[in-house]
Amino acid sequence: MRGNALRSLESRLALGFAGGLKAPEALPDPDGMATTLAKIRKDHDSPAVEADKRTIAVAISYLRRNGKPDGWRGLKHACIGVCSPDERWWLPVADAAFLTKLLEFADAEAEERRRLKCMQMLLMGYWTFRPGEAAPAAAEGWRVLRAWLRKVLDKCSVSAGKKPGWFETLRSHQNLLGENPCHRYGAGLLSGDASELEAAIEGLGIPLDSWVQEEAALAQIKAAVALPHDRFRAAMPALVDLASDKGAIRLSPGLKTQCVAALVSRYSRCPDRPEHVALRDAAVAIVGNPWLRRASWDASVTDDSGKPDNAAREMVNGWLKHRLISDFFELLSTDGAGDTRRLEYWLRFAPYIEDMWFALGSDAQYARGESFNDFRQRARGRLLDLEGTTADNNAFVMRIGEYLAVEFGAKGNAFYMFRWGSLPPVLENLLTSGLARPRVPIAFLKWPQNASRLIHKDSASKGASWEQKFDQAICPLIGLWPDKPPATAHSSPAHAANAVEQARAARSAVLRGAFNQANWDAFVRENGLSTKDNRVFMGALWVHGEELSEHVKAQLVAWKFKHRFGKGWWRE
Repeated sequence: MRGNALRSLESRLALGFAGGLKAPEALPDPDGMATTLAKIRKDHDSPAVEADKRTIAVAISYLRRNGKPDGWRGLKHACIGVCSPDERWWLPVADAAFLTKLLEFADAEAEERRRLKCMQMLLMGYWTFRPGEAAPAAAEGWRVLRAWLRKVLDKCSVSAGKKPGWFETLRSHQNLLGENPCHRYGAGLLSGDASELEAAIEGLGIPLDSWVQEEAALAQIKAAVALPHDRFRAAMPALVDLASDKGAIRLSPGLKTQCVAALVSRYSRCPDRPEHVALRDAAVAIVGNPWLRRASWDASVTDDSGKPDNAAREMVNGWLKHRLISDFFELLSTDGAGDTRRLEYWLRFAPYIEDMWFALGSDAQYARGESFNDFRQRARGRLLDLEGTTADNNAFVMRIGEYLAVEFGAKGNAFYMFRWGSLPPVLENLLTSGLARPRVPIAFLKWPQNASRLIHKDSASKGASWEQKFDQAICPLIGLWPDKPPATAHSSPAHAANAVEQARAARSAVLRGAFNQANWDAFVRENGLSTKDNRVFMGALWVHGEELSEHVKAQLVAWKFKHRFGKGWWRE
């Protein structure tokens, strides 16, 4: 390309001088000359560099063997290939000794023009290399190269003499050689103004697949995170698309995780944060399922202090649980969308469900369609194949504290509850195996040694709904009472109001206020509780005993205590 441009320049010069000197009135107009000169400068002062791969490989090999470059031409070509692996995947920038020697030879060039040429060649590798996806040694070498480029930029900036156009552009955008290379472009990009970034890309010949475009996307996300709540929420649709690779820029896996993590963390700080479906799906697909991969999630989604962002994790946990519970009762049960009583009942327990599994009959295993595909994707890692039952039957399996609860999709099946420690060993192993789609016989989910077996049937004589009967059996076992009361057998306003009033009465102590030492000490003293505080040893705060009053249990739940069967209540 460069050779063609030179030949084009030579041809234009020959044509210009072919007819000898012309009269002034015959000379081209100044505007036309300016256009021609601008084109010549663009063609011959371009930051872009091209060279034959074999020539580069030979130059690097010569330097490795001989400890010095094969003349000036060899040094230039070795600089071009500093970030390109050879046929055996040896990477020059990852070899500290080789990189040090190469940069020393570039530094040793007496003429500034040649040092700038080396800098120009090295910049091409700097733009195309992706440190976030590289091995530690290579990423460190890239940072060494960045420091060298910044040093030469500073040194040559104060020297006399005309500099090439790409150098002046780099001096104007020296942030690209720093720790936060694209921060300055974030606010402009967010408002739709990409002129600054475009000037840098064009002036420096930055390739379209460079890390610069990715960092610019991250800078845009960070600029959005700093916006007020209402403006941030308004920008969310476009930002989620950007972080999910639905825009023009393709992000590396690591950068996608950073972008989505920043959006999730920021959204969790909004005072009003209804479920954001696109953000939920992006978070699960890119960062991972927060309850299946908690350690990985906590390492990726952190707050401003670098600690795991618990609020963000629990927000997505809640969204995902609600979606999966809804999927089961709308897609996989015979209730469908027509009868929502079971769905509404179990959504009340979503905050207390610590884990869940979905045992699918053969119909659901092979069902096609967007809804079924989306469900299986969301439930990945928690799917079981249900055997020994009808093709249309499925099971929703929940772990709540020390208990396992099982709801079936097909009508005519009872609800079962088991103590976790009393499960058949084979079933416990299946649930915790981590295998993809292990097979589970339905007999294991109807094990005779259950803690409770309940029927979804209202009691007309007692005026009690099956939901109320379920609460009476389940809540004392798990030591938890949902804030929302269960549906009643009669839907009159008076009946509903009475149920709400009873729930409020049982939770009168919740009005005590936030959890703090003064409230806690008063609560323990008033209720004569037996406690042990292991938090100073990085342990938990415990309330011992099982026979606690309803208002004490309600207050403990409000303060985020969890129940452990046979031992008591605890919180970190």
